[in-house]
Amino acid sequence: MKDNKAKKSNAKQGILHRVTVLYTIFILFGIAIAARLVWVQAISPSVRHNASVLQEGVQRKRIVKARRGAILSKDGEPLALTSLRYDALLDFMSEGFVKAEPETLSKNIDSLSKMLARHFSREDAAENGYTYRTEKEYRDILNENCRLQKNRGLKIFPRPVTLDEWNMMTKRFPILNNSLGLVFSQNTINKRIYPSDDLAYQIIGRHIDTKMKDGGSYDFGIEKIYNDYLKGQDGRIYVQRIANGFWTRIDHPDTQLPEDGANVITTIDANLQKVATERLREALIAEQASWGVAMVMETETGNILCMTSLSSGRTRGESYSEKIYNHALSTAMSPGSTMKLATAMTLLDIGGYDINTVVDTEHASGSKSVKVGAANIYDSHDAGRETDGKVTLKDGFAHSSNVYFAKAVYDLYRSNPAAYTDHLEMLLFNDYVGLQEYGEAKGRLPLANSSEWNTRGSTSTRLPRLAYGYEIELPPIHTLTFYNGVANGGKMVAPRLVDRIEQNGEVIKRMPYKTLIDKMCSEKSLNVLRECMAAAAVPERSSGKFRGLPINIGIKTGTAQVWSNFVTHAHLDSVSMKNGLDRNDNYYLGSVVAAFPHEKPKYTAMVCVTKQRTPTHPTYYGILLSGPVMRDIIDYIYTTDPTLHAAVDKAEEPKTPVSIKAGTTKAISAVGRKLTNGVTPDQEPMAWSSAKVESGEVVLSSRSIAEGTVPNVVGMGLSDAIYLLERAGLSVTHVGSGRVVSQSIRAGTVTGEYKQNIHLILER
Repeated sequence: MKDNKAKKSNAKQGILHRVTVLYTIFILFGIAIAARLVWVQAISPSVRHNASVLQEGVQRKRIVKARRGAILSKDGEPLALTSLRYDALLDFMSEGFVKAEPETLSKNIDSLSKMLARHFSREDAAENGYTYRTEKEYRDILNENCRLQKNRGLKIFPRPVTLDEWNMMTKRFPILNNSLGLVFSQNTINKRIYPSDDLAYQIIGRHIDTKMKDGGSYDFGIEKIYNDYLKGQDGRIYVQRIANGFWTRIDHPDTQLPEDGANVITTIDANLQKVATERLREALIAEQASWGVAMVMETETGNILCMTSLSSGRTRGESYSEKIYNHALSTAMSPGSTMKLATAMTLLDIGGYDINTVVDTEHASGSKSVKVGAANIYDSHDAGRETDGKVTLKDGFAHSSNVYFAKAVYDLYRSNPAAYTDHLEMLLFNDYVGLQEYGEAKGRLPLANSSEWNTRGSTSTRLPRLAYGYEIELPPIHTLTFYNGVANGGKMVAPRLVDRIEQNGEVIKRMPYKTLIDKMCSEKSLNVLRECMAAAAVPERSSGKFRGLPINIGIKTGTAQVWSNFVTHAHLDSVSMKNGLDRNDNYYLGSVVAAFPHEKPKYTAMVCVTKQRTPTHPTYYGILLSGPVMRDIIDYIYTTDPTLHAAVDKAEEPKTPVSIKAGTTKAISAVGRKLTNGVTPDQEPMAWSSAKVESGEVVLSSRSIAEGTVPNVVGMGLSDAIYLLERAGLSVTHVGSGRVVSQSIRAGTVTGEYKQNIHLILER
């Protein structure tokens, strides 16, 4: 019995043991499965990658590029904007290509190749900078891809096309008009375009997403400086695959629409910029110059209304472009005589001079020098030929006498040159004027208390030469800003190129106005400086370039020999500058600065031209190089700015015309209602009428124009008279102007079968 019980107990324990082992295995197996599931779903990088690939095979996230904001002129004309462009991506694995009959496919490819070669012509390739493809080249590309049946996204256009081009192609071009079915997808591109080509190129800049091959970037100018506003915020959408190569947009919680960039509104007047650019280009071509600059600044605000900087191409005198360099901001040179306004300000404000202070110029001229300190100084002509060499400040400025200013400054400051240079430094001639982001060069002024002062020369040479615009280097924008401060009542304001930023028509940021110097000099000195500039503008002092202007102006001209190298593409300039320029190379900077109207200046403008004086093009004086361009700019501004015109006083009582020409009843009635108290129509109105004015009202009398007879045209204007007479078969001659007072053939005469001559006399 005991043995049986023991056997039963052992059997029971064995079963329990096996069950325990089995449950343990099941539990461990379950834990392993759970762990594997956790690993697969949450940890395994390969599984996550494969799941992501599978998911992306069905659904994908796509970045939607924001449209870049526009850069606009002050009047809203686009200087840079983003426009949609389109491209076609051909899918050679699509059913239309794969199952097409060989004859049908060949016919479509031949036609498409021919139309593509014709549309993307050699002229179009040259204009847009791509390589031209012949009809055969297009055909070979298409046939090769059809044979391989691998390419699912071939870009067949050499450049993206406009919406108009795209709509035309999808209607007329084979394959693109779905003649083989849906075998392509549309690719939309935001294309940055510049409607006015290189107009204001250096200021606007250029934006290209990709970098250049040499590692540089095309981004500069406003495009770069205001990129954070212009670029907008990219969005994202989700698409789902519907067929090989084709996707459709789907709803997704992470979808985010793009936010287009803001618009930058500049201070540039586009029309003025065009006029200044073209006039400057004409002058540079005529003189075979190296480069030139034209700028206009609004006096009170500092707004730059135009800034053009043209440089010669490889051959001087043939082509000039804005794309080469911004000389207006970045080329610092000795300004020459335009510096005399600053010297005159110093003489007046801290030197004790007045407008009549006399200096003996000793009859200096182009052939006779005067020694001032250690410097031999010439004048272009004898400023004191009528006064025995004695010249006042006003006349010294008007005659642009180098000797006057060199003597005045040297006599006053040779024992303390720092007083002079410190005053010029206070006027910011050793600083920037606020356009560093655009590439502005700093003014370079040697200070008398610096180690540089005696490095090259000494007080006896530097000081007198500095007085008339040498020994100092300034970019043109610095000279213009100084003159604008004088025109602005002594308040020097920083030049502005951008006025505001707008988003969806609302101003989100307005660029501040910046004052550089509150008061440059005393009011008394300002009045003298303005009188000196007016004296320099008289025809005798400005070679008659501003004779007959409808407004008064103040100017200063400058002519300086160029001894420092500058950026150029011109071959002749590069050869001359290979070992550095010297006086034997005969390069000159000729400039004119103007402020107008003189009574209360609203604008300040500067034109400067750099050229090499040659036997075929010997002109080098500033007034002759830059004066004609300045005259054209002033004429244009006067014509387009009504505030510069004298106001017309309103009549105390309304005036009505005393007579009105005969003509069409409709035209006379319209004029009568506009200019008189009213119109009394004829009781039997006809198409043509005569008119008389009685008590301020037009009274109409109908004229009958019978077929086959000479009409009565007395009292009519010439255009109406000729119309009626030629319609009656007559040949018309005339003398005089105004209205017809007599006709050689009496009204009502029957016209003959042959063409008759009729003579009209017109009087006012």
